[in-house]
Amino acid sequence: MKIALCGSSGKMGKIVAKTAVEASHAIVAEIGRSTDLENCISQMPDVFIDFSSPVGTIAVCQLAAGLKIPVLIGTTGLSDGDREKIVECARNIPILMASNFSIGVHVARKLVREAAERLPSYFDIEIVEKHHSKKKDAPSGTALSMLADVSECRKNVSATFGRHGKCERIPEEICVHAVRGGDTCGEHTVFFFGRGEVIEVTHRAGTREVFAMGAILAAEKFTIVKRPGLYELSDVI
Repeated sequence: MKIALCGSSGKMGKIVAKTAVEASHAIVAEIGRSTDLENCISQMPDVFIDFSSPVGTIAVCQLAAGLKIPVLIGTTGLSDGDREKIVECARNIPILMASNFSIGVHVARKLVREAAERLPSYFDIEIVEKHHSKKKDAPSGTALSMLADVSECRKNVSATFGRHGKCERIPEEICVHAVRGGDTCGEHTVFFFGRGEVIEVTHRAGTREVFAMGAILAAEKFTIVKRPGLYELSDVI
């Protein structure tokens, strides 16, 4: 598989490149902040993998749409406007977006959805995510995805982000808490607080390699997808 890697100079980009080479794939284009996109493609890649920034993501999607090459997006912190532009590009090419490419997180989200569906409505739900001190967006994209998972299963819920002061919990409220510190790769816990019992669904990433391995596995499967559209990790794994 020939890969064009966007965000190649970043921490995740470097790990994805290493993981790809170890899996006998080739990085045929490395795209950084100062890369001239029009002249960066010496060999036609089979797929673009993007771990960059919202600005870089949009530029790469537009380039890939012109070349008719699929894109995997691992960049988080995208705005509603960014997503609209991605949807526009997805009318011409397959685009897979994932807030987290860890296969373990993929399974954890399935468990969260099942718990939200099966547990009675009196179970209160809270989400806590922890990341390193340099993470730019809060809450994490994965926490927001888990919030969306719960919201799909439980109607009429409302979301709030952090608490302070005198604030008794509101029924049907889900609070998302973001913790930042040190070099924590990523930890996500969804709590289901019942009456006399608590269920916790937790995923901890000990190394960024888990995200890179998941991205490469997803890319291997996604390159055979030909129909344009916006895809999720669950569509290929």
